[in-house]
Amino acid sequence: METHISVIFKIMDRFRKRPLLGSEVSISVSNQIWRPLYKPGGYFIFTDLAPGMISFEVGSPAFQKEIVKANIPAAGKGYVMSHLLLNPSQIYPFGGDVTTVTGKITRKKLPCANQHFYIIPSHGGEVMKVAEDKAEAGNNHLKLFAAVPEAQLTFPGKYLIKDKDEAKREVCLITQGGVKDGMYPLEKGLKFSHLRATALVEVIEYTTSDDGSFFFALPDLKNGRVSLDFIIKAEDGKSLVKTIGIEGNQRNILTDLEI
Repeated sequence: METHISVIFKIMDRFRKRPLLGSEVSISVSNQIWRPLYKPGGYFIFTDLAPGMISFEVGSPAFQKEIVKANIPAAGKGYVMSHLLLNPSQIYPFGGDVTTVTGKITRKKLPCANQHFYIIPSHGGEVMKVAEDKAEAGNNHLKLFAAVPEAQLTFPGKYLIKDKDEAKREVCLITQGGVKDGMYPLEKGLKFSHLRATALVEVIEYTTSDDGSFFFALPDLKNGRVSLDFIIKAEDGKSLVKTIGIEGNQRNILTDLEI
């Protein structure tokens, strides 16, 4: 009987920018733990799944839980490729000084439960720019000019395309560095078109818990006061942004963060 690949997860430790080993995470399908085929480089491979929408829960004590929904194609009709960047939990073995932030996000004084949000790390400066006259919606490659040495960039990594039209700002996942003539492959096609010189900044994605609480850790921050932008997508497509100050290489505990 022929075996068909249904979905491949490439799972990375977002904090240390390394692929995870097969023993470091467990993946549940319909509340049952499955043992996918593992390949070096952080590849977890599921075969011969029934076609249709399936929910996967990726868990590990050292990392925050991720839930991914994938529409599995019929056998022989291709497979789903998904890149997961796992964020550390509070018991992650940091092994040294680290900047951590805990708190709770509220809106109109109510907890923002299971809310996706983004943080712009480092100094929030642009790291790449669109290097073509118009990056068309639907494209799964993006021609970019790196404004910093590529060694400072994260791949796979998520980047905010800071379009001048705020409603067209979107986050894309770039799967690897430039492969040819400055072309960077994307996990999914662009939702919008973007003009030449549109800036990209690196972002980290998080999700609040049922009570709106969150925890995140940031590497490579120096001692001293720094500013971070919290970005939450509003229903009208625009972004809600909250800028906060934190102390580098310290434990930061925020009171309720109203956005």
